[in-house]
Amino acid sequence: MSHVTRRVVLLVPLAAGVYGSQTYAQSSLKKVEETEPKATAIGYRHDSAKVDKARYPKHDVAHRCYNCLAFAPDKPADEWGECDLMSDRLVHRNGWCSSYKKKKG
Repeated sequence: MSHVTRRVVLLVPLAAGVYGSQTYAQSSLKKVEETEPKATAIGYRHDSAKVDKARYPKHDVAHRCYNCLAFAPDKPADEWGECDLMSDRLVHRNGWCSSYKKKKG
């Protein structure tokens, strides 16, 4: 005989709802525009090759969002992903900002 408690009956649907809402949350985020105040404050560009070298002399073309510590896409190959610095927007994997911090490894 199976022993199902009220706790199991209540927690399983709750856990499924939390997982589903996280997936929905990222898919409902908008892509950041380079002209947004938050993006301009950190010098964000969709394409690392188009960064103003005079304004950001330490910039390296190899520095891109996809190898930055703050970048968190749903899947490694995703073109757009969440960034810890722009929690309500998606950034391009080939983008760059002045807060770039290389991932270890």
